Amino acid sequence: MMRKLAVVADYLDDSHRTHIEKMAGDAGFTVDYYAAPAAVPADKRGDYEVIYGMPKPGELKDFVNLKWFCGSFAGVDAYLDDSLYPSPEVMLSNSSGAYGVTIAEHMVMVTLMLLRHAPVYCADQAAGRWGRVLPMRSIMGSTITVVGTGDIGTEFARRAKAMGAAAVRGVRRTK
Repeated sequence: MMRKLAVVADYLDDSHRTHIEKMAGDAGFTVDYYAAPAAVPADKRGDYEVIYGMPKPGELKDFVNLKWFCGSFAGVDAYLDDSLYPSPEVMLSNSSGAYGVTIAEHMVMVTLMLLRHAPVYCADQAAGRWGRVLPMRSIMGSTITVVGTGDIGTEFARRAKAMGAAAVRGVRRTK
């Protein structure tokens, strides 16, 4: 009998599913998919050894055969309490490092939009107002402070520096 993996995510396309199924199959697992935030049905929770995704923390205790919970996100603070799991032996991991490039690129886009007052210009355009000229700033020559020096912050800092920032400073909560 094959072991079972539950994937609780609604953002996967066919290429993701194909890759997951290949890797899981190579490890001896079958895969069932559940759209987040919908729950894995209560009568199925005992079937799974592995969960990937974002189940509700309060549901984890019902996964009586759970051995590994992999969050599909970096911040797993809500999942750190051993009492959430059917056993303290359940392994917890996260997806830290999986989103740095795409989120950093989004941050560059938003930074440029704010430096160039895009929200104001869009609002003016929607209201039929034309001709306002606001002062624009550039990343080039700027000093940028990045709050968070993990994967996302580091990737953003690299891009800001490549775009000519005079200085990029990183700030974090811990050493």
